[in-house]
Amino acid sequence: MTPAEVRAAMDAKVVVVDTRPLVPFAAAHLPGALHIEFNLADLADRAELLVPKGVQVIVHAEPEGTVAASVGLLGDAGLHVLGDLEGGLGAWQAAGQPVEPLPLIATDRLWAELDRYLVLDVREPYEFRHGHLSGAQLLPSGDAWTGATPAAHGRPIAVFCSGHARAAFVASLLLARGTEAALVTGGMYEWLQHGYPVAKGAAP
Repeated sequence: MTPAEVRAAMDAKVVVVDTRPLVPFAAAHLPGALHIEFNLADLADRAELLVPKGVQVIVHAEPEGTVAASVGLLGDAGLHVLGDLEGGLGAWQAAGQPVEPLPLIATDRLWAELDRYLVLDVREPYEFRHGHLSGAQLLPSGDAWTGATPAAHGRPIAVFCSGHARAAFVASLLLARGTEAALVTGGMYEWLQHGYPVAKGAAP
């Protein structure tokens, strides 16, 4: 699909799924695009968990070798794939179309500014129970599409998981819906490596 065709589809509320690695996605992506990073082994499984079957999507995949695989695997997940963005982000920008970033927060910065954010933990309840950031709210990534976002009371939301894959999807979903959100890079793995404190117990 040409950039103009993709733009028209987006205006008609078709969802763009971006399977590029996190760093280029965070630097610049199509406004409202959702991030599900390409992995041949489990892309279909993750997409099936995160996005309801039958949702109409356009795929943005780079490099070129991953385009057909991304389209096929997202189709296997039950999504209605209309096509892919021809020429990738370069063609999109050359056509004068806008891009947006995904804000990233390192774990040390989150620790230093913890009171500034509402931390949204998108892991599973059993993971949350065994260790989470004090004051974090739980919203499992598989529930994010239909689940209610906790009230942030004017604070930006810092989205947190074990590493970054689940959090990247939820953070991009929140941005697409107009909520101020950022992804915590490194997640719980890095948080524990730094020796920062965790609380235990089930979510309220």
